[in-house]
Amino acid sequence: MADESSPIRGGSETAAFDQRRDAFARLFAKYDRWLFSYLVTLLANPAHAEEVFQEVCVVVWRSSDQFELGTDFVKWVSVIAHNQVRKFRRESKRGGFQLSDATCERLAADAARGADLFDFRRDALRQCLGNLPAGDRRLVLQCYGEADSNFKTIAEKLGRPVNTVYKALNRIRRSLHQCIDRRLSAEGVV
Repeated sequence: MADESSPIRGGSETAAFDQRRDAFARLFAKYDRWLFSYLVTLLANPAHAEEVFQEVCVVVWRSSDQFELGTDFVKWVSVIAHNQVRKFRRESKRGGFQLSDATCERLAADAARGADLFDFRRDALRQCLGNLPAGDRRLVLQCYGEADSNFKTIAEKLGRPVNTVYKALNRIRRSLHQCIDRRLSAEGVV
Protein backbone atom coordinates (compact mmCIF):
# COMPACT_ATOMS: atom_id res chain seq x y z
CA MET A 1 0.00 0.00 0.00
CA ALA A 2 1.38 3.45 -0.96
CA ASP A 3 1.69 6.26 1.57
CA GLU A 4 0.37 9.79 0.95
CA SER A 5 3.69 11.02 -0.45
CA SER A 6 3.81 8.20 -2.99
CA PRO A 7 3.18 9.14 -6.62
CA ILE A 8 1.19 5.91 -7.00
CA ARG A 9 -2.55 6.43 -6.53
CA GLY A 10 -5.27 3.99 -5.60
CA GLY A 11 -8.22 3.33 -7.93
CA SER A 12 -10.71 5.74 -6.37
CA GLU A 13 -8.02 8.36 -5.86
CA THR A 14 -7.02 8.08 -9.51
CA ALA A 15 -10.65 8.36 -10.62
CA ALA A 16 -11.15 11.49 -8.49
CA PHE A 17 -7.92 12.99 -9.86
CA ASP A 18 -9.02 12.22 -13.44
CA GLN A 19 -12.47 13.76 -12.86
CA ARG A 20 -10.92 16.91 -11.39
CA ARG A 21 -8.41 17.19 -14.24
CA ASP A 22 -11.18 16.69 -16.81
CA ALA A 23 -13.41 19.31 -15.14
CA PHE A 24 -10.50 21.75 -15.13
CA ALA A 25 -9.73 21.02 -18.79
CA ARG A 26 -13.37 21.68 -19.76
CA LEU A 27 -13.30 24.95 -17.83
CA PHE A 28 -10.07 26.01 -19.52
CA ALA A 29 -11.44 25.08 -22.96
CA LYS A 30 -14.58 27.12 -22.27
CA TYR A 31 -12.54 30.28 -21.63
CA ASP A 32 -9.40 29.89 -23.73
CA ARG A 33 -10.66 32.16 -26.55
CA TRP A 34 -11.76 34.74 -23.99
CA LEU A 35 -8.31 34.52 -22.38
CA PHE A 36 -6.58 35.20 -25.68
CA SER A 37 -8.89 38.16 -26.37
CA TYR A 38 -8.18 39.44 -22.87
CA LEU A 39 -4.44 39.33 -23.60
CA VAL A 40 -4.88 41.11 -26.93
CA THR A 41 -6.82 43.82 -25.09
CA LEU A 42 -4.04 44.26 -22.55
CA LEU A 43 -1.13 44.11 -24.97
CA ALA A 44 -2.69 45.76 -28.05
CA ASN A 45 -0.70 43.35 -30.21
CA PRO A 46 -1.85 39.86 -31.26
CA ALA A 47 1.73 38.59 -31.69
CA HIS A 48 2.64 39.67 -28.15
CA ALA A 49 -0.65 38.22 -26.90
CA GLU A 50 0.20 34.86 -28.50
CA GLU A 51 3.60 34.86 -26.80
CA VAL A 52 2.10 35.68 -23.39
CA PHE A 53 -0.80 33.26 -23.96
CA GLN A 54 1.69 30.38 -24.16
CA GLU A 55 3.25 31.40 -20.85
CA VAL A 56 -0.16 31.84 -19.22
CA CYS A 57 -1.15 28.34 -20.34
CA VAL A 58 1.99 26.87 -18.77
CA VAL A 59 1.37 28.68 -15.47
CA VAL A 60 -2.33 27.82 -15.46
CA TRP A 61 -1.69 24.11 -15.97
CA ARG A 62 1.16 24.05 -13.44
CA SER A 63 -1.13 25.75 -10.92
CA SER A 64 -4.30 23.84 -11.79
CA ASP A 65 -4.25 21.93 -8.50
CA GLN A 66 -4.45 25.28 -6.68
CA PHE A 67 -7.72 26.22 -8.39
CA GLU A 68 -10.79 25.34 -6.37
CA LEU A 69 -13.49 23.96 -8.67
CA GLY A 70 -16.75 25.84 -8.28
CA THR A 71 -15.06 29.20 -7.76
CA ASP A 72 -14.66 31.99 -10.32
CA PHE A 73 -12.30 30.59 -12.98
CA VAL A 74 -12.25 33.82 -14.99
CA LYS A 75 -11.13 35.82 -11.98
CA TRP A 76 -8.45 33.26 -11.15
CA VAL A 77 -7.07 32.97 -14.69
CA SER A 78 -7.25 36.74 -15.28
CA VAL A 79 -4.99 37.33 -12.27
CA ILE A 80 -2.46 34.87 -13.71
CA ALA A 81 -2.75 36.45 -17.16
CA HIS A 82 -2.42 39.97 -15.79
CA ASN A 83 0.72 38.99 -13.87
CA GLN A 84 2.21 37.46 -17.01
CA VAL A 85 1.39 40.63 -18.97
CA ARG A 86 3.17 42.70 -16.34
CA LYS A 87 6.16 40.37 -16.48
CA PHE A 88 6.20 40.56 -20.29
CA ARG A 89 6.03 44.35 -20.24
CA ARG A 90 8.85 44.60 -17.68
CA GLU A 91 11.10 42.23 -19.61
CA SER A 92 10.16 43.52 -23.03
CA LYS A 93 12.64 45.78 -24.72
CA ARG A 94 10.39 46.16 -27.73
CA GLY A 95 9.79 49.61 -29.05
CA GLY A 96 6.54 50.92 -30.33
CA PHE A 97 3.23 51.58 -28.69
CA GLN A 98 2.61 50.28 -25.17
CA LEU A 99 -0.28 51.05 -22.89
CA SER A 100 0.46 52.78 -19.59
CA ASP A 101 0.31 50.64 -16.44
CA ALA A 102 -2.81 52.49 -15.26
CA THR A 103 -4.58 51.92 -18.59
CA CYS A 104 -3.55 48.28 -18.55
CA GLU A 105 -4.98 47.89 -15.03
CA ARG A 106 -8.28 49.47 -16.06
CA LEU A 107 -8.55 47.34 -19.19
CA ALA A 108 -7.78 44.20 -17.19
CA ALA A 109 -10.60 44.93 -14.76
CA ASP A 110 -13.06 45.75 -17.56
CA ALA A 111 -12.12 42.66 -19.58
CA ALA A 112 -12.52 40.35 -16.57
CA ARG A 113 -16.01 41.75 -15.96
CA GLY A 114 -16.76 41.30 -19.65
CA ALA A 115 -16.26 37.52 -19.45
CA ASP A 116 -19.61 37.12 -17.72
CA LEU A 117 -21.30 39.18 -20.41
CA PHE A 118 -19.62 36.99 -23.03
CA ASP A 119 -21.17 33.89 -21.41
CA PHE A 120 -24.62 35.53 -21.26
CA ARG A 121 -24.36 36.58 -24.93
CA ARG A 122 -23.27 33.09 -26.00
CA ASP A 123 -26.19 31.49 -24.15
CA ALA A 124 -28.60 34.03 -25.61
CA LEU A 125 -27.21 33.35 -29.10
CA ARG A 126 -27.88 29.62 -28.70
CA GLN A 127 -31.46 30.35 -27.67
CA CYS A 128 -31.97 32.86 -30.48
CA LEU A 129 -30.54 30.47 -33.08
CA GLY A 130 -33.02 27.89 -31.87
CA ASN A 131 -35.87 30.35 -32.48
CA LEU A 132 -34.91 31.10 -36.09
CA PRO A 133 -37.05 29.71 -38.87
CA ALA A 134 -35.63 26.38 -40.06
CA GLY A 135 -34.43 27.80 -43.40
CA ASP A 136 -32.55 30.65 -41.74
CA ARG A 137 -30.99 28.27 -39.21
CA ARG A 138 -29.84 25.95 -42.03
CA LEU A 139 -28.31 28.89 -43.90
CA VAL A 140 -26.39 30.01 -40.79
CA LEU A 141 -25.12 26.47 -40.21
CA GLN A 142 -24.07 26.13 -43.85
CA CYS A 143 -22.24 29.45 -43.86
CA TYR A 144 -20.63 29.31 -40.43
CA GLY A 145 -20.59 25.60 -39.60
CA GLU A 146 -18.23 24.49 -42.35
CA ALA A 147 -14.60 25.63 -42.30
CA ASP A 148 -14.22 25.79 -46.07
CA SER A 149 -17.54 27.44 -46.88
CA ASN A 150 -17.97 30.89 -48.41
CA PHE A 151 -20.87 32.86 -49.82
CA LYS A 152 -20.17 31.80 -53.40
CA THR A 153 -20.01 28.08 -52.59
CA ILE A 154 -23.16 28.21 -50.45
CA ALA A 155 -25.02 30.24 -53.08
CA GLU A 156 -24.08 27.69 -55.77
CA LYS A 157 -25.28 24.80 -53.55
CA LEU A 158 -28.56 26.63 -52.97
CA GLY A 159 -28.93 27.74 -56.58
CA ARG A 160 -29.21 31.38 -55.45
CA PRO A 161 -27.26 34.52 -56.39
CA VAL A 162 -24.36 35.34 -54.03
CA ASN A 163 -25.87 38.76 -53.30
CA THR A 164 -29.12 37.11 -52.15
CA VAL A 165 -27.24 34.86 -49.69
CA TYR A 166 -25.23 37.83 -48.45
CA LYS A 167 -28.40 39.90 -47.88
CA ALA A 168 -30.15 36.99 -46.15
CA LEU A 169 -27.22 36.54 -43.76
CA ASN A 170 -27.19 40.26 -42.98
CA ARG A 171 -30.91 40.10 -42.19
CA ILE A 172 -30.39 37.03 -39.99
CA ARG A 173 -27.44 38.63 -38.17
CA ARG A 174 -29.51 41.74 -37.44
CA SER A 175 -32.34 39.56 -36.19
CA LEU A 176 -29.99 37.55 -33.95
CA HIS A 177 -28.39 40.72 -32.60
CA GLN A 178 -31.78 42.17 -31.70
CA CYS A 179 -32.88 38.90 -30.12
CA ILE A 180 -29.70 38.71 -28.02
CA ASP A 181 -30.11 42.32 -26.89
CA ARG A 182 -33.75 41.68 -25.92
CA ARG A 183 -32.82 38.57 -23.92
CA LEU A 184 -29.98 40.30 -22.11
CA SER A 185 -32.18 43.30 -21.37
CA ALA A 186 -34.98 41.06 -20.09
CA GLU A 187 -32.53 39.28 -17.79
CA GLY A 188 -31.16 42.60 -16.54
CA VAL A 189 -27.66 41.88 -17.84
CA VAL A 190 -27.37 45.10 -19.88
